[in-house]
Amino acid sequence: MNRNTIVIRRSPVVSRVQAILGVILTLFIVSESWAIGGANIGNEALSARSLGQGAVGIAAENDDPATVYSNPAGMTRLMGTQATHGGTWENLHGNYTSAAGASSKMRSIDVGVPNFAFTQNLIDGKLGVGLGVESPYGLETHWQDGPLRFVATNSRIHLVDVTPGVAYQVIPMMSVGFGADYFNTFDASLEKHINVDDVNTSLGAPTAGSPEAVSRLSGSATNWGYHAGITFKPSEQHSFGLAYHSKVKLTVNGTASITGLSGASALVFGGSNYATSAFTDIFLPQNIQFGYAFKPNDKWMFEADTAWYDWWSGRELNVRYAETDPTRLAVLNSGNPEPLTQRDAWSFATGANYKATEALQVRGGFWYEPWAMPESTFTPALLDLSRYGLTAGVGYAFTPHIGVDLAYNAIFFHTRHITNTLGLTSTGDPRSDISGQYTDFANLVSLNLTFKFGGKQHQSS
Repeated sequence: MNRNTIVIRRSPVVSRVQAILGVILTLFIVSESWAIGGANIGNEALSARSLGQGAVGIAAENDDPATVYSNPAGMTRLMGTQATHGGTWENLHGNYTSAAGASSKMRSIDVGVPNFAFTQNLIDGKLGVGLGVESPYGLETHWQDGPLRFVATNSRIHLVDVTPGVAYQVIPMMSVGFGADYFNTFDASLEKHINVDDVNTSLGAPTAGSPEAVSRLSGSATNWGYHAGITFKPSEQHSFGLAYHSKVKLTVNGTASITGLSGASALVFGGSNYATSAFTDIFLPQNIQFGYAFKPNDKWMFEADTAWYDWWSGRELNVRYAETDPTRLAVLNSGNPEPLTQRDAWSFATGANYKATEALQVRGGFWYEPWAMPESTFTPALLDLSRYGLTAGVGYAFTPHIGVDLAYNAIFFHTRHITNTLGLTSTGDPRSDISGQYTDFANLVSLNLTFKFGGKQHQSS
């Protein structure tokens, strides 16, 4: 066994639990999950109900089963049996313009992010249990051939979170909740081009005009985390919520490969194509979220949320290879580890919901998330731009038991002017200078179908 290979032995009980969770993923996640690329890799598209109202929900006044993830304490407010299943279509358009005027467009991406949540209230509202399947983090960027290709071409982090939860009403005005998080990163990959002439020169055998090679790191990871919350409702008009999500370390085990080598590099790596085992770590940030909801009457509900994210945990990308040959390792470790030096960040959201009739509700909102990656370590693989969203939504109950929610989000990314020689430093190739202007825009459309049975339903506006 190679000394760099890590073997993890799991108990039979853990293996069975993970097998069950795998079945749940198969049942409910039917398409790729990803993030829209800005404000690091956050993408809390939890439900159409939440997104239509500015992505709020920590105060748990949304009458939304997705509270099993956002604030599990809110499950005591959802009477009977409730379930929601839907998804968000995300459409992203990024663009880069270098200081010299060269332009590169990010390939337009259209994918769906599914969601599912189920809650069951027990003991006359004292106890609530639930299960959610969400994709709160992720990434997908695809830069076409151009000035960024030596730093990033195709980048993906596809993951889902399966989260069972429980809540208990301590006193009539206060509930507490807890949820476990099983994160499954089923597809993580980073791709870029390699200037073969530069590699051959570094090996002492210069060439000119060699075709470029392609480097790819891919793998998967699973791990557990947790989240907890509390709701406090001193009166019918006011409600407060507080939630905490733990940090999660995902060790991505997989393969590092290079295709298209020639000249001295092909001799060193044993041919034009090469592959070896490799692993790296991705950190999902711990965060604290606070929400306040105000209901002046039976028609209106207003909520404002704020959140602190600890992005600093993921301050570098360090790939470790199973390779032991020093010459090969020298080439593989060019520019590795890659510094990210992400900062902690605060975000906020606000929204309103109006109950027009017993069947019809309309809503709207606004949210903002700042960039977390500084200019000095900015990478187009993440395209970390500050962003804000304008949202609108509608909910309609066909019967007291079946309803539908629809939402639209227009996401505006702040233009970012980057002066950054990170790519130039790691490759030595002036064509990998990523300085320039980065812009982006995204459309989100969300749809959820919700079912409610049994119990006197919680009255929310």
